[in-house]
Amino acid sequence: YTFTIFYIMKILIGACTKHSREEFEKSPLYKSMLSTLKCEPTTNHLLYTGDYQAVVKLNNQDTICAHYNLCIEMAVNEGFDYLLLVHDDISIEDKFLDEKIHQALASYDVVGLAGAKQVQIKEPALWHVMSNQNDWSGAVAHRADSGQVFVTNFGDTPQRCLVLDGLFMAIKVSSLTDKVRFDTENPGRWHLYDLDFSLTCNKHGLKLTTWPIWVIHDSPGLSQPSEEFSVAQKYFIEKWTQKS
Repeated sequence: YTFTIFYIMKILIGACTKHSREEFEKSPLYKSMLSTLKCEPTTNHLLYTGDYQAVVKLNNQDTICAHYNLCIEMAVNEGFDYLLLVHDDISIEDKFLDEKIHQALASYDVVGLAGAKQVQIKEPALWHVMSNQNDWSGAVAHRADSGQVFVTNFGDTPQRCLVLDGLFMAIKVSSLTDKVRFDTENPGRWHLYDLDFSLTCNKHGLKLTTWPIWVIHDSPGLSQPSEEFSVAQKYFIEKWTQKS
C-alpha cells in the first residue's frame, strides 16, 4: 500500500488598510485572497474564511503594530500554526504558498521575501541602505506603470537574515514568546516596524530568512521620506544604538 500524508495547517493572515471596505475590495490583496487563497468574506467584511483565515483592519489610522499584535494574540490563542502579515498593496500569486511556508518554517521562525544578513544602524534607516549589497537576499516582483512586471533580485535565497522587509512576513506561531511583539511605542505608524520586529526576533533567538515566494508588489516603496518617517527613524536608531 502507498500512503500519502497531508499536513493540515492553520494559517492566519493579518493586514491593515487605510481604505474603506469598498476601496479595499478593489485592492490587489483582496482580489488575490479570493482567487489564489480561496478566502470568502464574512458579513462584517473584516474576517475572511476558507483555506486560510484572515483578519483585515479597515479604515486604519492607528499604528500597524497594534493590529499586528492583535493578530499575534489571535494566532497564539486560537492555535494557528503560522501567521502571515502582509501589505494591502500586494497580490499573492503563488499557488504553492502553503507548501512553501511550511517548508520554510520547518527550519526558520520568520520568513520574508527580501532582507539583509547584516546591517549598520544609521540614517537613512532603510534595510538596503544600511547593509552592503553582498549581504542582500531575496527577490520582489513589482508592477510597472505599463502593467508589466519586473523583478528586483537582491541576492541568493534562502539565506539567514538579520532584517526582513515587512511587505510580507510569515511567522511560526509556536516560536513567539511574550517578549516578541511589535513596538507600539514607535511614533511612525507604518514605518520601521518591520526592521524593529526583525531585530527583536533576533535578540530573542528567532531565525529569519528569505524565501522564493511569488508576490507582486504594486508600490515602488518609500520614495520621499515624510516627517513621520523621520520621527520614527530617530526613535529606531536611538533604540537600537543605545549602550547596554
